Amino acid sequence: MRVMRSVVIHAPIDKVWSTVRRFDRVVDWNPGVTDARMETGSPTEVGSIRVLGIADGTVFRETLLAHSDLEHFYVYDIIESPLRCRNYVSCHRFIEITEGAGTLGIWQGEFDCDPADADELESIIGDRIYRDAQLALDQYLREKA
Repeated sequence: MRVMRSVVIHAPIDKVWSTVRRFDRVVDWNPGVTDARMETGSPTEVGSIRVLGIADGTVFRETLLAHSDLEHFYVYDIIESPLRCRNYVSCHRFIEITEGAGTLGIWQGEFDCDPADADELESIIGDRIYRDAQLALDQYLREKA
């Protein structure tokens, strides 16, 4: 299954990328994440593992699979989570909008799941994780400006 959400972030790409590029700083701008720490490696080192504490008390462990300061993206997988999916790989990418100094945030993931769980996972991952987190990032950057 593939899930994708895109949001216009009202900040220049350099400001957006400097906020999100470190794999452990998601806690700064995503209100759904209460704790983020590196279990292994550094925050931009491919192969590093982060552990996220989520507001509902659950925990995610994720591996950084790719990271590009030049192209403004990172790719990660989920090692452990409460989500009923398998083989989850996600890419969070940012593209400069040249008119108006904004940034397009695109967050997409692919994973396997039981057909009975597909609609619920579409909502949880697509709306509550991808869309809502990017809207929170936009709000965070507006308040920080």
